[in-house]
Amino acid sequence: MNDDSIQLARKAAKSFFAVLFLYITGYSGCMLVRQRDGPWVVTEDKLTNGTPVVLLEHHKLLAGGAVTLSFPGEQAPERFTNAPYRRIFRTPNTNDLPYGPVEYADVTFLPGTIAFDAFGHLIEIVSRTLYLDGREIAWTSGTNLVVQPGDKLPPASRPKRR
Repeated sequence: MNDDSIQLARKAAKSFFAVLFLYITGYSGCMLVRQRDGPWVVTEDKLTNGTPVVLLEHHKLLAGGAVTLSFPGEQAPERFTNAPYRRIFRTPNTNDLPYGPVEYADVTFLPGTIAFDAFGHLIEIVSRTLYLDGREIAWTSGTNLVVQPGDKLPPASRPKRR
């Protein structure tokens, strides 16, 4: 090997490691920004009288406590045990929850947007606000909302998801 090819190999190795360092640093920085606000936590449970409840939690947006949605007149599914079911939305998991399907999950930048169905009620959680059957409700820690069976959105009024 001559001196020119050795120097060329050294330059190529230095360039490779410099680009690798920049890639790892840039990727790590993007992941920190993407995950810095933390995920939504959705817990489905039932009260002692059998009334289903859904707790919506976020450690920054709702630091004082969860927003609780109760569904009087509805029954928790038979397969639902006495233990609460908790899902943390860090990844775009659209598997069904015990009380209904997950319609949409965009968690590219946390907390993201989650839309799910619970007993025919459309619940959309966005960092700016809560949408319950198309109505906008401001986030207030410790809020208890009673969701009546007659408040369901008709199927034609539901947003179309792709």
